[in-house]
Amino acid sequence: MLSSRSGQTAVKYRAYAKINLALSILGKRTDGYHEIGTLMVPVSLADVVSAEVAAQGLRVYCPGLPDLPQEHNLAYKAAAALLSGEPRVPGLAISVHKAIPPGKGLGGGSSDAAAVLLAIRDLREEMRERFGLSALMEVAAGLGSDIPFFIGANAKPPVWEAAVCIGRGEKVYPVKGGSFWIVLVLPEVEILTRLAYSNWDEMHPDAPVFTSALDFEGAMAADPRLRDAVRAFASDDPEDLARCLFNDFEKSVYPSYPGLSIIKENLLRSGALGAVLSGSGSAVYGICRSRGHAAKVRASFLELSGDVPERQVVIARTGVRVE
Repeated sequence: MLSSRSGQTAVKYRAYAKINLALSILGKRTDGYHEIGTLMVPVSLADVVSAEVAAQGLRVYCPGLPDLPQEHNLAYKAAAALLSGEPRVPGLAISVHKAIPPGKGLGGGSSDAAAVLLAIRDLREEMRERFGLSALMEVAAGLGSDIPFFIGANAKPPVWEAAVCIGRGEKVYPVKGGSFWIVLVLPEVEILTRLAYSNWDEMHPDAPVFTSALDFEGAMAADPRLRDAVRAFASDDPEDLARCLFNDFEKSVYPSYPGLSIIKENLLRSGALGAVLSGSGSAVYGICRSRGHAAKVRASFLELSGDVPERQVVIARTGVRVE
């Protein structure tokens, strides 16, 4: 049975969604991945992940994804990876209650996986001693590109509340900035990241090929738009930041999903300071001056987009934790 000398038998984490304020696809890599640079922040929309001691075995309960076998759930893969070196697999029951829809570019599955890694470490005192931040991030990087970012974002207290992520996205460089309100639109369509990259490859046959991952300064030099976004984020001025939003996936995703470009246009027409796709989509968000401004933008957007259900248009805030 899973046990802890502290006597802790159950833990709960919020697994926060993320948005990309800037996303640059810098080129291809010799290992088959793409070299990217992205400025990411967590937002208040969150799943809830619970882990508790069980009699035996490893079980993941995720009612929001009833058709997904537990072995295919990133939460299960994260637990299995962290426990793989244990002499005896302990009993563990994990529950994931979804609020972040899949296939939206918000990192829900990756955030759940990070929360599971943090929870298991909390339950086992010997793992807290063995798995510091860097060791836990190494496990996370082997599971998915976004997961290392969420290790720090979901931690209690958070290790960072924004970061520039480079390489495949697994190299995390924390940055400082303000908190701001967004209107987040969650279309029904789900977009596979690999297909978004495939479209990008077709559009950029002569893209540079990197033989090694860039560091922070290398990424800033490779795409000055990233430096502008980091500077604007640090200014704590939503209007300045809105002018610096960009996402290279937009050109490779919008032609196949023209409804997403209409969502962006309608957010801007509704008064958002700026709007952009998150990740490879399909979520699109608009930056607002305040909570009140966000409410007005949401109401105007719903009026312009009469066929969009209200539940698919949410107001959220970056950098704010709801415990």
